[in-house]
Amino acid sequence: MLVALLRPTMVESKIISGAGDWSVREARYADPAFCVMLEGSCVLRLDGHDALELHGGDFLLLPVMPGFIMTSGYDAGPTAVITEPVSRDVRHGDPEGPATMRMLGGYCRFEPANSSLLTPLLPRIVLVRRDEPAATRLHRLVELIADETASMSPSALILERLVEVLLVEAMRLRAAPSVDGQRSLLAGLSDSVLAPALRRLHADVAYGWTVERLAREAGVSRAVFAERFSRTMGMPPMQYLHHWRMALARDILRNEDVSMAEVARRTGYQSASAFTTAFTRVTGASPTAFARAAD
Repeated sequence: MLVALLRPTMVESKIISGAGDWSVREARYADPAFCVMLEGSCVLRLDGHDALELHGGDFLLLPVMPGFIMTSGYDAGPTAVITEPVSRDVRHGDPEGPATMRMLGGYCRFEPANSSLLTPLLPRIVLVRRDEPAATRLHRLVELIADETASMSPSALILERLVEVLLVEAMRLRAAPSVDGQRSLLAGLSDSVLAPALRRLHADVAYGWTVERLAREAGVSRAVFAERFSRTMGMPPMQYLHHWRMALARDILRNEDVSMAEVARRTGYQSASAFTTAFTRVTGASPTAFARAAD
C-alpha cells in the first residue's frame, strides 16, 4: 500500500564504470536511486552515514538520494565534483582500458503529492548483499528496467510497474546489519509488538483509533506502545495515523471522482468540514483546490 500511494515512475538508468584511481562527489537530489554492482567494487560515502563497501552482485536502494562521495577505494586521490546527475553512461578515472568497476544505476520519481508525507516512513538505506537469495530477484528486475529504458520506444506503463515491483521487493527485505536500527514503517511491520496494531490500522484507517486502542491491539500498555512506536517508527502513533490518512486522501482526490463527504468517511473524519479543515492545514490548499489542480 505504501508503494502504491507513492506511485513511482521510472526516470533513467545508466551504466557507471571506473578504472584506476578515482573519486567523485555528487550533490543531493530528491529522487530515489538504486544500483546493482555488476563487477568490481567501490566505496560509497553517503552524507550522514558510515562508508559502505559495494561489491559485484550487491543491490542498493536509497529512497532519498543524499549527497555522496564514491571512490575506487579508501585511498583514492582528489575528488572531482559533479554538480548534477549525468544523463548518459558515465566513466570515472582512467578513460582507457578495461573497467575495474561497473554498476547499473537508475533513479525514479515519487508522486509529489505524497512524497513528503510518506518518504520519511521508508528506510534510508536498503542494502542487499550478493550472497543473499533475494539479490537474484532484484537483479532480474533491474535488468528488465534497463532493457525497457534502452528500447526504441520504452513504455511508461511497463516501467512504472517494474519500478513498483522493484520497490516492493526491495522493501520487503530487511536492511543489512550495517544499516540496521533505521526508523521506518518496515521496522514497525517487522516488530512483533507493533505489527498487529499497524496491520489493523492499515486495514481500517477510518476507525476511531486512539493510542489506547492501538496498544490494546498490540497487547501492551499505552505507555509501552507509545514509546516503542515512536522509537521504531520515528514519530508518535497519532502523527503517523494523521500522515497516513492525509496520504490516502490525496490519492483519492487525485484519482477518484467522489464527494468530500465520501473522502472524509474513508479517511476517518466525522464530517466533510472536519476533513476540509485538517486537509487545508496540512497542504495549504482546500481539498477542492487540490483536486482541481490534479486534473
